[in-house]
Amino acid sequence: MKRIFQVLFLALIAIGYTACQPDSFREVYPKGNPTVEAHMLTNEVLFGSDSISFEVKITEKATPLSTLSIKVIVGLNVIVNEEVRTPNFNFEQKFTYAVPFGPNMPEGEPVKVYLTATNVEGTATDFILSDCVGHRPVLETMYVMPPTIDYKPLGKGKQMTWDEEKFVAYDLGYPKSIECLLAVVGTKFGRIDWNYPVFGMKDDKLSLITQEEFESGVATSIQLSNDNIESIDTIQFDPMTFDLYFGGKVAQPVSALDVNADLAEVAGKTYRHAKIFFDPAIEVTISGVTNMATAYNLDYMELKDGNVVKFLGEKGMYEVYYLPEEDYIAVEPLRDAVYPNVMWMTGVGFGLPVAAPKVQGGWGFDNLGQYIACRTVAPKVYQFTAYLKNGANADFETYGSLNFKFFHQKGWGGEEVGGNYEQIGLDIKGVGSEGLTKVNGDTGAEAGNWIANTQEEFEGIYRITLDQNKLTTTYEKLR
Repeated sequence: MKRIFQVLFLALIAIGYTACQPDSFREVYPKGNPTVEAHMLTNEVLFGSDSISFEVKITEKATPLSTLSIKVIVGLNVIVNEEVRTPNFNFEQKFTYAVPFGPNMPEGEPVKVYLTATNVEGTATDFILSDCVGHRPVLETMYVMPPTIDYKPLGKGKQMTWDEEKFVAYDLGYPKSIECLLAVVGTKFGRIDWNYPVFGMKDDKLSLITQEEFESGVATSIQLSNDNIESIDTIQFDPMTFDLYFGGKVAQPVSALDVNADLAEVAGKTYRHAKIFFDPAIEVTISGVTNMATAYNLDYMELKDGNVVKFLGEKGMYEVYYLPEEDYIAVEPLRDAVYPNVMWMTGVGFGLPVAAPKVQGGWGFDNLGQYIACRTVAPKVYQFTAYLKNGANADFETYGSLNFKFFHQKGWGGEEVGGNYEQIGLDIKGVGSEGLTKVNGDTGAEAGNWIANTQEEFEGIYRITLDQNKLTTTYEKLR
């Protein structure tokens, strides 16, 4: 019992000793009162070209200084917001800051400097400088200009006209997706005069940019795109708010599609292409193909009479390609379409279901035939039609050369696992996430893929349906 009392007594002494200790050993100063003297060295600036300069002097008698907060504001735009250390009892420094040209910066708007000096005890003194006036750069003209002279969709550019409070350009006839810069001066040769203001994109905002920023990639061109219009016919730019508007005639579903007249040649490619608006309620007459029986898309189109098809996808805009050498129309959703609205497949041992099919695959999403879009035929049910050709595969004792996988996007990622699905109609193995073992002993190969479960040769045009509800993959031979 005596031992217990000794322990308790020592504990109480320790607690009392701890409670008597100060929280810290920081020296406590008087409250103090920082004195701020400041004056502007710049009385006028041109937004986007000039800088402001000012001097600040801060003194304290009994309390050390701590920080100086600096804010430079033009209208509602915070140009500068920083804090600098001000040690000891006296601080004196000159500051210079560039004043950019931004939205909502009217002519004659004051450039104000807000200063807050604080000492180590937290006492603060505010000071405001407001005797500097900002001027807007002269924007009497404006041109919609191509980002480079080699950019064809805009030609040599278009001069805009001033309409009350904005610049406007009408009857443009530009494609529904373009790149451009807005320049105060554009030459007749499609060149921009960078000696005058130019607007582009910087930090994801429409901004005044320099040639150096543009050529180094710090700034980029303005990208306008709307798949729901036929063409960009109108562009409006408000130089006060930096708001940019564009529009055109709303796209209408097609009832006729000429693969030569309606699809444009693509530089460096062997196909023609355009974005086309389809409505399953409107039948489409196809022209320009050699053999309609094998030219129409088997997943997105149903052949009716002659060269008339019914569109099978949802109403909307689609990427449409015509491959003259294969005499085939490829249809796929827009590139940003993702699961669950669509799936994509890629692999080896397959090709497009054309009249004279051949293996075109080769893991990737760069070229037509290297991948195929899978149409959603029902909730969580996806279909694609392809030429499949299987043969020997030296990497395995059993498995063949046909080998593919489903993805949730046009690109890598969001993979389905073949081992989760029952295979119906072809001798295909759905590989689990653990993968296969090659003849050289490597393990984990082809993880999650769909691979032929035989090295015997077979080929044909097949319709493949992936059903996530039933967890099945079904193969139907069409020819």
